[in-house]
Amino acid sequence: MKTQFNNLEGINREIAEYLKDYCDGISHSISNEGLAHKFDIDVRTVRNLVANIIAKYELPIGSTSKNLSGIFWIKTEDEFEIAHRELISRIKKLSKRAKGVRRGWQAWKSEIEAEQLTLSGVGSE
Repeated sequence: MKTQFNNLEGINREIAEYLKDYCDGISHSISNEGLAHKFDIDVRTVRNLVANIIAKYELPIGSTSKNLSGIFWIKTEDEFEIAHRELISRIKKLSKRAKGVRRGWQAWKSEIEAEQLTLSGVGSE
C-alpha cells in the first residue's frame, strides 16, 4: 500500500499520509479548516491540494458536507458511494451555474447589441 505514496512529494505526501493514518473512514473525517490548521496553510490551499492529490495521484480520498462532514480516507464501499454521490451533486450544481452564466451573458449581450443599434440610428426610420 505504501507504493501509493511513491510519487508524492512535500506537502502533498504529508497530507495524503495524514489522511490515511488519522482520518481513515468517514467517522474520522477532518474539516478543511482542521487540515489547514494542522499544516499551517489556508483553507483554499487545502481544497486545491486535496483536489490535486485525488485527481493526479488517484488516491481514495473522499469528502462530504453531510452529517459527519469533512475529508477522509475511504475505507469501505459505502464511504466510496457517499463521496462519489457528493462529487456528482457538486458537478450538477456547477453545471446549473454554468448554464445560468451562459444564458445571462447571452441575454445581456443581446440587450447591449440592441442598445448599440438604437444609438447608431439603425432601424429608427
